[in-house]
Amino acid sequence: MIYSRKLRLGAFMRPVSIHTAAWRYPGAFPDANFNFAHYKRFVQTLERGRFDAFFMADHLAVMNMPMNALKRSATVTSFDPLTLLPALAAVTEHLGLIATASTTYNEPYHVARKFASLDHISGGRAGWNVVTSANPREAMNFGREEHLEHGERYRRAREFFDVVTGLWDSWADDAFIRNVETGIYFDPEKMHVLDHKGPYLSVRGPLNVARPIQGWPVIVQAGASEAGRQLAAETAEVIFSGPNNLYDARRFYADVKGRLPAFGRSRDNLKILPGAFVIIGDTVAEARAKKTRLDSLVHPDSGIATLSVQLGFDASGLDLMGRCRRSQKATPARAHERNW
Repeated sequence: MIYSRKLRLGAFMRPVSIHTAAWRYPGAFPDANFNFAHYKRFVQTLERGRFDAFFMADHLAVMNMPMNALKRSATVTSFDPLTLLPALAAVTEHLGLIATASTTYNEPYHVARKFASLDHISGGRAGWNVVTSANPREAMNFGREEHLEHGERYRRAREFFDVVTGLWDSWADDAFIRNVETGIYFDPEKMHVLDHKGPYLSVRGPLNVARPIQGWPVIVQAGASEAGRQLAAETAEVIFSGPNNLYDARRFYADVKGRLPAFGRSRDNLKILPGAFVIIGDTVAEARAKKTRLDSLVHPDSGIATLSVQLGFDASGLDLMGRCRRSQKATPARAHERNW
């Protein structure tokens, strides 16, 4: 029997690399996150390497971190994904193009229209990463003084998804006749008015873009909370996940896959793609040396900000050097297990 499953590879870009010091590495391009020529070269390299997709994270505010860390971050500015990805579609042929679009501080008509347009421009290669905004500062950029509560964000997201997909169904696949002899451009019987009225959203429709080539663009989700897992089980075709050990990864996989039957979905309907930060070298020693050099470029101010997020409290008052000295007393195995 021939085993037909394939490994799926997506490049997660935030907006260029997830490593905070990557822009400082010798030979890197410090302006890459805001330089289209670099992006063009990156995606064409991914396509030659047979990657399935280019995945672009996004946020709607300057990142919420102390200024001492923010001033060292290359993520402080980036292109709008739904402006960038159509341009990248024109210079690629097969690469999937996935963009984050928040359900918290967007309107569903905007999201439906932009992703439908991207799907047509790319020849059916668009994907929507459905997220709720996590950065509370985004609220202040959209006329709100306070961030929406976590549960409310996910309730809105679920309704938002239904509206967007309903708008994508505004037109039947064969609605556009374009008969030059009779002068009939489309069949009115194949245009559907959504007329949605719900707790959070009111959208009439129909969408003024033809049905996407894929029907619906690929639906991606990246939430790890209980609400995020539930939303993914109900809606997603791909999950980008970030467990940092095999035990947690297996638990996540079993949990999300186990939710699918309740929604009439097969376990094969959802792909889970674990995140991995890969450093390439001709030998293991060379790769480790690159990793050491890369990590050495992380300023303590940036490291403390990241540590604070991981710990859930402000770590700036910790005696970092004292902590490092104590950790040296642990055995190598235990130090590795703690992932310090």
